[in-house]
Amino acid sequence: MSAAPIPRPARRLQAARMIGAAIIGILAERVVSGSPHSYLALTVPPGLSVGALYSLTMALLSGLCALGLLTGRRSAYVVFPLLLSIHIGVFVPVLAQDAPVAAVVLLWNLLLIGDYLFSLSVRNPRARRAEVHDAQATWVARYGGAARHLLLVSVLATTAVGGFRLTESSTALYLCLGLDAAVVAATAPFVFGLLRQRRRYIIGLALLLVLMLPPALVNPAALLALLGVYAAGVLTLMLGRSQVFADLLQSFYTRPALLILSTFGMIAGTGALLLTFPAASAGPHAVPFLDALFTAMSATCVTGLIVLDTPVAFSGFGQVVILLLIQLGGLGIMVLSTFATVLLGGRLALRGEQALEEVLDLASPGSAYELTRFIVVSTLLIEAAGAGLLALSYHYHYGYEPLEALWRGGFHAVSAFCNAGFSLWSDSLIQFQRDAFVQGVHMALIVLGGLGFSVLAALWMSARGGSRRWSLQTRIVLLMSAGLLAGGWALYAMTEWNASLAGFGSASDKLLNALFQSVSLRTAGFNTVDYAGLEHATILMMIVWMFVGASPGSTGGGIKTTTLAVMLAAIPALIRNQPRAMLLRRTIPHDIVYRAATIMTVATMVAVLAIFLLLATHEEMGFEKAAFEAVSALATVGLSIGATGELNATGKWVIILTMFIGRVGPISLALALGSPNGSQITYPEAKIMVG
Repeated sequence: MSAAPIPRPARRLQAARMIGAAIIGILAERVVSGSPHSYLALTVPPGLSVGALYSLTMALLSGLCALGLLTGRRSAYVVFPLLLSIHIGVFVPVLAQDAPVAAVVLLWNLLLIGDYLFSLSVRNPRARRAEVHDAQATWVARYGGAARHLLLVSVLATTAVGGFRLTESSTALYLCLGLDAAVVAATAPFVFGLLRQRRRYIIGLALLLVLMLPPALVNPAALLALLGVYAAGVLTLMLGRSQVFADLLQSFYTRPALLILSTFGMIAGTGALLLTFPAASAGPHAVPFLDALFTAMSATCVTGLIVLDTPVAFSGFGQVVILLLIQLGGLGIMVLSTFATVLLGGRLALRGEQALEEVLDLASPGSAYELTRFIVVSTLLIEAAGAGLLALSYHYHYGYEPLEALWRGGFHAVSAFCNAGFSLWSDSLIQFQRDAFVQGVHMALIVLGGLGFSVLAALWMSARGGSRRWSLQTRIVLLMSAGLLAGGWALYAMTEWNASLAGFGSASDKLLNALFQSVSLRTAGFNTVDYAGLEHATILMMIVWMFVGASPGSTGGGIKTTTLAVMLAAIPALIRNQPRAMLLRRTIPHDIVYRAATIMTVATMVAVLAIFLLLATHEEMGFEKAAFEAVSALATVGLSIGATGELNATGKWVIILTMFIGRVGPISLALALGSPNGSQITYPEAKIMVG
C-alpha cells in the first residue's frame, strides 16, 4: 500500500524551511568569515574561501531541494534533513570562534530536524479545513505556514544584516533584499485582504511609507529597513490571528501579573541581544553581553543606571535601541498593543479587558480603553512638546545642527517623561546647571510622567471644564507629590548649600539646582550637580525619597506616594484604636492597608537583600554606596554616588535583578509566581504579642 501524498501546504512549509535555513547559514557565514581566525576564511584550490564555497553549494542544493519539495518528490524529503545536517556540521567548529552566531545556526537547524522527525502537524494539515469560511482564511490555510516562516526568517535576516554591519557585503545585502522582496510579493494577497476588511490598516501603511520611503529610494540600507519593518508588521498580524497565539493570550489573561513579568523580561532580553550587535557599539568591538543586558534592563525598567557611557559606548543604532526600550518600558506592551488594537478597529476579549484594568490598576470597570487612548496620545503629545522646546534651546543657544538638536531633544524628552534618566551627555545635565529653561523643561516632563496617567486625565478633564471633584487618589497624589517635592527641595538646599551647591555664584542658581535634584531624585535619575561630595545627611534623605518614588500608574518606580500615604494614615488609626484608617475624610479598606504594608515590607526586604549581596561581593564598597545603589535600582531611579562603576559581574547581576523586581513590582512578582486562586480555608483566631 503506497503512502498518502503529502498535501501542498505541508510541502510549501518544508520548502520555506529549506530556503530559510540556507539564508540563515549564508548570512552566518558572512559574519564569521570576517574573522581571520575562522576556518571559513581559508582559501581552497578553486580560489574560493571555504565559507564562499559552502554558501554557493548550499544555495544551489537548497534551491533544488526546495523545488523538489514543492513538486512532491520523495527524494527531496530524504535530502532535506541531510542538508540541515551539513549546516550543523559546518558550524560546530565555529563555536570556538563565535559561539553566539554558531549557536543560533545550530539551534535553528536542530529544531527543524526535530520537527521533521517527530512533528505530526505537517502530516495532517487538512484537519482544520472545515473552519475555513472566507478567501482570507483560505489563503492562510494554504500559504500561512510557509508565509509565517519566511517572514520570521526575513525579520531575523534584516536584523542580522543591519546589526552585524553586513550592508557593506553585497552578497548579504542583496540576498536579504531579494528575500524581503519575495516575502512582500508572497504576502500581498493577505495584506490586500486586510486593507479591504479594515480600512484603518491603511493609516499605518501610509504612515510607514511617508516616514521611510523617501530615504529608501536612494539608500539600499534604508530600503532594507523599510522592508524589514513591513515584514515584522505582517508577521505580527499573522501571529495575532493564529489560534496558538490566542490560546497563549488567554493563559496570560488569567494571570495578568505573569503578563507583566513576561513582557518586561522579553523586552529587556530582546534589547540586550540587539545591543550586542557590532552596529550598536561605537567602538571596533561589540558590547559584552552582560553590559548589554544591564543597559537593556536599565532602559526597559526606566532606571538610568549605566555601566557604559551611553554617548561614548553606543552608536546611533545602539542609542535608538535604548530609546525604544525606554518608550516600551515606560508605557508597557499591554498598553501599546491595546492602543493599536483600538486604533485599528478591534477590541480585546473580556479577559483581556480585565487584565488591562489590572495592569493599569483601575478601580472602575470599562474605563480601560478610554484611559489607554489618553495614555498613548498624551504621552506622544507631551514628549513631542518637550522635544520641540529642548531642540530649540540646543539649536539656538548651544549651536547644534537642527537634526542633531532634534534628536537630542527627542531622546531627552522621552527619557525625562518616562523617568528613565538616560542622557546623551556623559555628565548627565551638569553642563546645564545654570540654564533655567532646559532644567525647567526636564522638570516639567519628569513631574508629568511621575504623577500617573489617571491623575493627568483628571487634571485634563478639569482644565476642559469637566468634573472639578477629584477622586481621593488624585488628591492624595497631588498632595504627596507637592509635599515630597517641597520637602526634598528644602532639605537638599539646607544640607548642600555650602557643599555641592557651593560652587554656584548666586542664590537663585543654588535654589534652581536644589529644586531639580528634588524633582529628579524620586525616580528620574538626571543630575545637574556632582554627587561625589554629598553630605551624609543628604544621602540619607535621598535614599528615603528614592524609596518612596513616583505615583501609581506612572512611568516612575518606588513604593509609590499613595502607599506611603496609606501607611501614614494607618499609624494614627492604630494609636487612637480606630477600626479603619482615614484619609481626607474617607475610610480606607483593610485590604488596601494590607497591600500597602505588604508592598513596603517586601520592598524593604528586597533592598536589604540587595545591599547585603553588594557588600558581600564588593569588599571595598562602603555601606552608603551600596545602600544608595540598591535603593536607586529598586526604585528605578538611576542615580549613583559611584558604586555603579565599581560593580563586578556578580554585582551587575544583583542590580539587574533588583531593577527588574522594582519595575514589575514586588506584588506583581509574587502574584506571578504564586497560585492564581487564594485559599478558601479559614483557621481559628489567636493573639500574639507584638512591639
